[in-house]
Amino acid sequence: MSDECPLNRKVLPMSNVRGRPVQESLKIRHYVMNLIYTHPGEAVMLPSSVELSRMFGVARSTVTLVLQALTREGYIEGKRGIGTFTKCNGTFFPDRRKAPLVGLLYGDGKFFFYEYSAWSLLSCTGRSLTRSLRMVRHLSLVSMSDDEMFNEIRSQYLDALVWFNASETRLPLIRRLEEAGILIVTCGELPEEAAVDNFRFDLHGSGREMGLRLLAEGRRRVFFAVENDASRSRLRGFEDAYREAGRKLDLHAFREEPSSSVFDQIAAKLEAGVIPDAFYTHGEYLSGILELLKMHHVDTVSQCRMLAEFHTIHTPEFCGIVSEVPFEELGDRIARRVSERLADASAPPVHVALPVPLKVLQAAR
Repeated sequence: MSDECPLNRKVLPMSNVRGRPVQESLKIRHYVMNLIYTHPGEAVMLPSSVELSRMFGVARSTVTLVLQALTREGYIEGKRGIGTFTKCNGTFFPDRRKAPLVGLLYGDGKFFFYEYSAWSLLSCTGRSLTRSLRMVRHLSLVSMSDDEMFNEIRSQYLDALVWFNASETRLPLIRRLEEAGILIVTCGELPEEAAVDNFRFDLHGSGREMGLRLLAEGRRRVFFAVENDASRSRLRGFEDAYREAGRKLDLHAFREEPSSSVFDQIAAKLEAGVIPDAFYTHGEYLSGILELLKMHHVDTVSQCRMLAEFHTIHTPEFCGIVSEVPFEELGDRIARRVSERLADASAPPVHVALPVPLKVLQAAR
């Protein structure tokens, strides 16, 4: 599964992080904030501007600008003839106790925007973590290679990291981060043998259950849009349900192509007289597909059984089978596992697949 946003290369043209003043100034800022974070209630003396310049490989003028900004914001203060100190004003911890700092990272950390599912994972997990007295940081990264990502993540001073949509190709990087002392909990389609805590939705089981319901209704020709890394596990569930029942599945899976959109491909099928008995729509494709079916006079109540994710339904006229993805439960389970790992870093990894319940939704009359 790819963990990269296809828009990144356009919206983040400055891909080389080395030597960029903005990136280095953030590292200095993170260094100072970490001193405050890890020494609640204490006034910690900062290295001199010359030392900071040498530590981060930047000009003293860059150091001066960062320190001036932190002074204006009330995080540090200069004492004439002595040096610059962090301010012990309880900014982070009114009770002067340090809480674990947990990073939240989605994919490669360079997404320009987040759709409902991605943001639900981040927000539900973050809310559950903060409810259990953990502090969270949402990570936006600029680095590309594993080596650069390792250094950038490590410079965040995290106690733990929850990595959503983590791909199998990132497992070596995950191992390096854990060896560096950052506890990692992942959420994604990783192999069972991966030696890392992983949580995911049982999309294969959900697809299989959908297939069984379609079999019970005698439906054979199924349109599936769109097929991609996120939906493929559910697609395999459809196929397994029909194969195990010894029934033939006339499956038409659509994927985005450079030469034609999913909607163009579906329209071509409908115009050729290929009408589905059932139609599974992934994500926010639902509204456009319903319009397309309506244009071609396909009855989505009795003729074609619609299947979709509950959060994508924006009309009371929808009728069909919906999956209710348990984002809150997954967020709670992940937060609980982070707490367990912080208490016992040597605990063996767990792999959890949460079932995705289905229900039938009738159109409003």
